[in-house]
Amino acid sequence: MDTLHSPVVEHAIRLAAVAHKSQKRKSSGIPYIAHPMSVCLILMKAGFEDESILAAAVLHDVVEDTELSIEDLEEHFSEDVVRYVQEMTEEKETEEGEKRSWPDRKQTHIQVMQQATLGTRAIELADKLHNLEAMLFDLQTEDRQEFWGHFGASPDQIIEYYRSMIEAAGQTDSQLRSLVENCNTRLEELKKYLPST
Repeated sequence: MDTLHSPVVEHAIRLAAVAHKSQKRKSSGIPYIAHPMSVCLILMKAGFEDESILAAAVLHDVVEDTELSIEDLEEHFSEDVVRYVQEMTEEKETEEGEKRSWPDRKQTHIQVMQQATLGTRAIELADKLHNLEAMLFDLQTEDRQEFWGHFGASPDQIIEYYRSMIEAAGQTDSQLRSLVENCNTRLEELKKYLPST
């Protein structure tokens, strides 16, 4: 009998659900856990079955956005899961504890992704695909000016960041082709909603 669910993924879901329990998505206000769960579903539809990749997809924002640390994850998960989450985690502060600017931390994260493992790059692309899908969904029900105001960067900066990240994470790996194609399609759709200048 094929095992249809993984205890490792279940553990990740429970940990992430508790860690993100008080958080909401920026624009829609829905519970944040919907995002990492969607990233996991996208990866499964794209053909990824490795439980380490799926668990890390569920956990990909916990170190960056909650009280959990890499050390906390090391107590519960394999080296692969921890490495994927670590590579997905943006450095939001300098070594001196100062908040880094949006362009600075995004540029660093793009550089990390150019050297990252296949598993991490798959999670990154699924993350970007869900964000793009969610933005397009939100734009159907929200005023455009109000929508773009939710972000810490200009609409043009956001579009350019997504383009650069899709390119960095996608590279030329055939396993990532469908994720890259879907991301690029959604990015082109999002461009239609840019505020007129």
